[in-house]
Amino acid sequence: MKRTKLFRKRIKVLLLGVILLCVGWLGGNYHQTITRMYTRFFHKPTVSVLMSTYNRAQALPYAIESILNQTYTDFEFIIVDDGSTDNTMEQLRFYAQKDPRLVIIQNNGNHGLIYSLNRGLDRARGKYVARMDDDDKALPWRLERQVWAMERYPEITVLGGGIIWEETPVTPPAGVPSINNPDEVEINTYFSSGLAHPTIMIRRDFLEKNKIRYDIQYTYAEDCGLYKDILAKGGKVSSLKEVVLHFGYVTGVVKPKKYAYIQGETFKKIQKEKLAPFFDAPQEWLGAFTGNEIRCNILKKMVPANKENKILNQEALEQRMQTVCRPFEVVSDPIKIKHPFWQDSIVLDKGGKKFYRQSVPEETGEIVKEDKTTVILSWDKWDEEVYQKTTKDEWQYMNDVNGNIKQAR
Repeated sequence: MKRTKLFRKRIKVLLLGVILLCVGWLGGNYHQTITRMYTRFFHKPTVSVLMSTYNRAQALPYAIESILNQTYTDFEFIIVDDGSTDNTMEQLRFYAQKDPRLVIIQNNGNHGLIYSLNRGLDRARGKYVARMDDDDKALPWRLERQVWAMERYPEITVLGGGIIWEETPVTPPAGVPSINNPDEVEINTYFSSGLAHPTIMIRRDFLEKNKIRYDIQYTYAEDCGLYKDILAKGGKVSSLKEVVLHFGYVTGVVKPKKYAYIQGETFKKIQKEKLAPFFDAPQEWLGAFTGNEIRCNILKKMVPANKENKILNQEALEQRMQTVCRPFEVVSDPIKIKHPFWQDSIVLDKGGKKFYRQSVPEETGEIVKEDKTTVILSWDKWDEEVYQKTTKDEWQYMNDVNGNIKQAR
């Protein structure tokens, strides 16, 4: 009897040892798989970063690593391969083996960006969805600052941020993140996208509650269509007053044929729909790059109509009309401004000190210092910037007053 009990005890110890050995072996050989399963089934991330890619294998390392190296780490990174024929999937598998936060979705063919983004949205589990493009590079603090702002401003549904071109140095922001006036940003969406698509962060519960997804009828301007649908359901849009992304970081990326034309025509369709509650806008007034006179005409129609339908903030709309339509006595020809991420001209008032940006007249400022070789512009909404006078009517950006680009517009 005693021998039987001893035998059974030894068998139990042996079985326990075998089980522990198996668990150890599995943990050693399938650590990534186990970690991935745990992450997927037992941890709900705060942010779902969403990116679609198609034949961009050469660009992927920059985009992927810029997200994986974020200072904010509680996220899943959903990447949809839209039927790539290069070694994109090989790149994705490489990164997925290294980091369990990656979720790879592979389409059975090339179905386009809108289809791919919607697949990603259906898979997302985060409180927030952050968009990312495969030829951009997120700044290390992007997610941290945007989550902080979304928690601080719960009324905001979509939050964008500033962009800069290529590898321009950027000083890490300090202090509490601040945002642009949502009423002003909403008005911007009537004349442009208003927010750079790869910078946005969205409240996922708002999308689910209102059954909102990217709309296939808004090809190549799907972001504008998304904002339109969100605003129509009572959402609010804004952006951080700081840079979050190197835009177009990888150069030489080829766009589809007629991309710019289709995008322009799609935006006109969206703009026509957005303006419909105010007036029937003539086709020649539509477009993202119309002149100041046309924008003034549109705003003059919107202001009285808005008193009736109360779609936009009346005070903000009237202020925009005054800014765009105001008479401005020009003392000279517009001065060309060359900046790392935009080129435009500024128009001076009769005193030669105050100015507005020619293509975006709501961006105003004042010349605070000027000598024979340099000039300092103090923007009403942006940091002071130093320009070198290359010719009489052309100025070249040098830096902001701290020696870096700190804001983007």
